[in-house]
Amino acid sequence: MANQNGHSFTKENMLRLSEVKGEPDWVRERRENAWSAWEDLPMPTTKDEEWRRTDISNIDFDSFAPFTKLNGKGVTSVEDLPDTTQSLVAHAGERGGYLLQDDSQVKLTEISQELQDNGVVFTSLENAIKEHPDLVKEYLFTKVMSPGYSKFAALNGAFWSGGAFLYVPKNVNVQIPFEAYFNVGTPKLALFQHNLVVIEENASAQFVEIFRSEDDETETLNNGISEVFLNDNARLNYVSIQNYNQNTYDFSNKRAYINRDARMTWIVSNFGGKLTKNHIDSICAGEGANADTLGLYFLDNQQHLDSGILLKLEVPHTTGDSVFKGVLKGNSRSVFQGLIKIDKNAQQTDAELENKNLLLTKGARADSIPVLEIEADDVKAAHGATVGRINEDQMFYLMSRGLSRNQAERVIIAGFFEDVIRHIGARSTKDLIHKLIEEKIEK
Repeated sequence: MANQNGHSFTKENMLRLSEVKGEPDWVRERRENAWSAWEDLPMPTTKDEEWRRTDISNIDFDSFAPFTKLNGKGVTSVEDLPDTTQSLVAHAGERGGYLLQDDSQVKLTEISQELQDNGVVFTSLENAIKEHPDLVKEYLFTKVMSPGYSKFAALNGAFWSGGAFLYVPKNVNVQIPFEAYFNVGTPKLALFQHNLVVIEENASAQFVEIFRSEDDETETLNNGISEVFLNDNARLNYVSIQNYNQNTYDFSNKRAYINRDARMTWIVSNFGGKLTKNHIDSICAGEGANADTLGLYFLDNQQHLDSGILLKLEVPHTTGDSVFKGVLKGNSRSVFQGLIKIDKNAQQTDAELENKNLLLTKGARADSIPVLEIEADDVKAAHGATVGRINEDQMFYLMSRGLSRNQAERVIIAGFFEDVIRHIGARSTKDLIHKLIEEKIEK
């Protein structure tokens, strides 16, 4: 939705979105605060260290519409979905609930009655504002992230539409995953989903998000946010699978605030996108907190992926590991910027940062920049990075056992990723990632 001057991202459009959604005053005010941050913050350029290897100067952001009309064909069951989406959702396996967002609008949500009876909430963020306003008001852009976090966080704060809200109350442990599907198919649409996850004391959950394009050609923009708050001794496994087409620009920020003895595990995978710039922050703010960030990516053609990881240990006895693995072919490029930051009071902490890359073609490139910032003196911290090609000794060994070169390469790539994939709990989610890896190998 562009104004007469051709600009899509305007305060007028932001206010119109809030009005169409019928939002309460406090939500509109937070959008306005985010809009102010968007106006105040400069657009990042290659002169900024974090963006030095990712140039976005050629992207015409105003060519994208910030939302679509909040209506459309009604969806009451999985059977109403397009065939490809229906197949993906229907074969996901046992789950606590699911959410489907099509373009700017959440079309379908479901949660088991047993979990509802135990006080679990899983719904769209818009619906949560209507049904649980005090709960959302407490956490939305307050305790985990603010619009001033970054230029793109501010834009999401102004124009967010859709996204999942998951709340698990004290002492409730959910063993099966909640799943959120985000599909985009409208040309030149900007998708601004906002996920908010709150896990209370001694509770646990698994959350899986899957991003996909309806076709291979449509040019779209994604600018998503995930805010995660873990109370004392809470547990969360957060799995993200990005499989947009290669005409999509993807900017996302995920951030978790982790209290005493809580454990956060991120497992993120990237297969799609033309240019992707994402950031994952884990703030260990209570003693005994742990945050592991595991990632895999498989790039081809001209794809560009820039992954930023922050593990911040603020207090003693906190721990975390970050392990990212990538396979690249064609003329693709990856950038990994990882930072472990240990505050001066965070004694007796333990953290490790690692990035490994396999290059399958001469045109592929991987830049790895792991960094440690340590102000305490009683810590264990390490970082490392490797960029190389498939080991010919491994290839020779497998081929000597009767495998073709292509088959041997498949085995090596599968094994390379497996120590990340094994941390995923749901078999159906593992199967989906294995399928996407196979599709990349076949190209």
